[in-house]
Amino acid sequence: MKIYRNLNEVRRKETLGRRFSLGGLGILFLGMIASFVPNWYPPGEPTPNAFAAFMQQYWALASFIALPAGFLCASVGSYFINRFARRRWPGSRMIARPDEVLERSLKGFDDKFAYFAHSLPGCPYVVAGPCGVLLFAVRNDRGRFVISGDRWREPFSFGRIFTIFAREGVGHPPHELEEQSKKMRALLSQSANGAGETATGLAATPIDCAALFLNEQAKLDVENPVVPVLRPDQVKEFIRRKAKEAHLTPATARTLTDFLREHATYQESAS
Repeated sequence: MKIYRNLNEVRRKETLGRRFSLGGLGILFLGMIASFVPNWYPPGEPTPNAFAAFMQQYWALASFIALPAGFLCASVGSYFINRFARRRWPGSRMIARPDEVLERSLKGFDDKFAYFAHSLPGCPYVVAGPCGVLLFAVRNDRGRFVISGDRWREPFSFGRIFTIFAREGVGHPPHELEEQSKKMRALLSQSANGAGETATGLAATPIDCAALFLNEQAKLDVENPVVPVLRPDQVKEFIRRKAKEAHLTPATARTLTDFLREHATYQESAS
């Protein structure tokens, strides 16, 4: 399988996440320090400098502002770290990013298939080839998820309270995948400007979607979902089934992967 990964973007967002997380902790620390100002400089007593006088008067405001600001920065940092940083995954010794975990699930496919990780606009996880175009909404959290038709939810648990700022949440994968499908269809429609019957035919390439839960500790209660719900060990079978349904000729599949590669932003990797 050919892999096209925008590693520069992945690293940039990982760095951004770590900076936001550290910044959030720093802001919370400053807020805690501000709460001690009344003990150091009691109201009405002289202060050694202008900054101390300012803090003596506005310490409560500084402390109250620091609390939401720090949590907001930490939440933004967790958002990026969950998606773009390497971690140890439950049930294995693997230390990898989510895109690398999905890549491991794709081992065994030949170069007729291509995997695009964060390299196509608006579509972070894409597999293309004889299967047409497959879009994945990836989730990394553990816990219990209840999926019934178009409803996706996480039942309340006290354990979630302690990880509220470290979780990405289940969100609504069907809506997310619908938006990705529109963007992918718009991209494929640009192929109509190319020459030849094969290029024009890319606009009608089948696009399918699935939600993918990477964490082995995710407990799924699934009933008639509007999009397929997969675990990593089910990805290969899903792709093979879609390849049988797509009925793409080898020439069309090759043109499809070449077209997407031309519109992807990626860096060559030795790995």
